[in-house]
Amino acid sequence: MIGPVGFSLYGLMVALGAVAGLLVLKKTAPAVGWSAKEAGDLGFWLVVAGLMGARIFYVLFHLPEFASHPIRVFQYWRGGLMFQGAVFASALSAFIYFKKTGQNFWARADAVAPALALGQALGRIGCYSAGCCYGLLASPTWPIRAVFPPGGAAPAGLPLYPVQLMECLGLLLLFFTLLRYIKKGPPRGRIFGLYLLGAGLLRAVMEQFRGDFRGPEVGGQAPTFWLALTLAALGLWGLRRSFRFKKTAF
Repeated sequence: MIGPVGFSLYGLMVALGAVAGLLVLKKTAPAVGWSAKEAGDLGFWLVVAGLMGARIFYVLFHLPEFASHPIRVFQYWRGGLMFQGAVFASALSAFIYFKKTGQNFWARADAVAPALALGQALGRIGCYSAGCCYGLLASPTWPIRAVFPPGGAAPAGLPLYPVQLMECLGLLLLFFTLLRYIKKGPPRGRIFGLYLLGAGLLRAVMEQFRGDFRGPEVGGQAPTFWLALTLAALGLWGLRRSFRFKKTAF
């Protein structure tokens, strides 16, 4: 702690995810006919919007946790970000910007997709360090289990599914897949659609292994499960839409 500001591995990994994402965005932007400088400048504000959206969504879905301790809303180093909120806030901000500047949202979003996947993957390592987004009690036959010490968000001393690291590996695989295909110059929206579909389905699967509170259940599932499926459905729609455009269309 330095004064009222806390520093932790959680915050460090979130920051590294943001920096890594911006660096990747500058590399992928030319593939969709976008200036690396403009992409980097906009990317910074998308990171800010994404972090704010991720925190707001987390707080809204955990209101009982913050009702008695409102100051914790600002204590980000204790953990608590929702990737659905980050995607929503960043996508909305980007859509408004591209609409005002006359640029095509789907074409530009293709360049952002790999950066999002990498940033999320690194952020998941931060979640693991803080113990937030922890898993259910692991099966005795499960090969790798996570045991957290006292003082974190996760129950201490119990062998849990390492869902944070499991999702991290899945996101890294998605990142390299997106990076490979964007170099081939696919039609507008295909890479971003693949990202939404892959990240959404991955999160929906991971939801089945999680043990933390994520809001009142709806239909036997946490609200975050349905949000993940919504993102996957939007990704599928984006993939279908992309086939209407020619390869050279930006």
